[in-house]
Amino acid sequence: MVVAIIVGAGEGRRMGSTGGRKQFTKISGKPLIAYTLEPFEKSQLIDHMVLVVPPDSIDWVREEIVGQYRLKKVREIVAGGETRQQSVWNGLNVVSNNTEKVVIHDAVRPFVNETLIKRVIDASRKTGAAITAVPVKDTVKQVESGEVVGTLDRRLLWLAQTPQCFDYQIIVEAHKMAAREKIEATDDASLVEKYGAKVAVAVGSYANLKVTSPEDLPLLEYFLRQDRRIRLEQPTTRQRRTQVRSRARRRRSKRK
Repeated sequence: MVVAIIVGAGEGRRMGSTGGRKQFTKISGKPLIAYTLEPFEKSQLIDHMVLVVPPDSIDWVREEIVGQYRLKKVREIVAGGETRQQSVWNGLNVVSNNTEKVVIHDAVRPFVNETLIKRVIDASRKTGAAITAVPVKDTVKQVESGEVVGTLDRRLLWLAQTPQCFDYQIIVEAHKMAAREKIEATDDASLVEKYGAKVAVAVGSYANLKVTSPEDLPLLEYFLRQDRRIRLEQPTTRQRRTQVRSRARRRRSKRK
């Protein structure tokens, strides 16, 4: 069984004057988190989902997100903790111990898709742990006290994303170790690395943006419009069959 934990318990402090929690911000009339959840709902590789949200949002999410968008794979909605790491742990606590894989994803990355989900699950079969990531494009400087002290070799640098996928036992034990040793990390793969497991890399997508500030919203809306336009322009199965028949008829006519 493969369970997805969608982490959306943040308070959105970096959203500034826009206010509100970024995971619930409406884009084209639809909450951002709903865009994020739909690929997991559609993926044949995901058996069910656990949502981690702010404690006072549980009932609202159940009615306005899970109910409104008919997300049948959502089995549990749990309260988040003070940090992302604590929120993931709260999600893990309701996952059955007979689970094979756990896929962890940020609720504020709405451009995840079924391809990325499959890619990271497949990569995790090699080592028991995998992340999605993309190569760094820019030159990266190491800075101290406002001065450059070094230039890092970008050929060795990748930007970590979610989804990340782990064997159930590995991610649970990594979190237990972190609690014992009081280790805090910004992503789950960092804990797994400290636990001693190897983490494979699946190629992510530069479009797999994480919404963290108001400046991200116009870009998000642009990508959503582009994504919708591309899907509308793609012919349906019936249209493709009609096109094939039409070409076949034209070829027969030319032969005559």
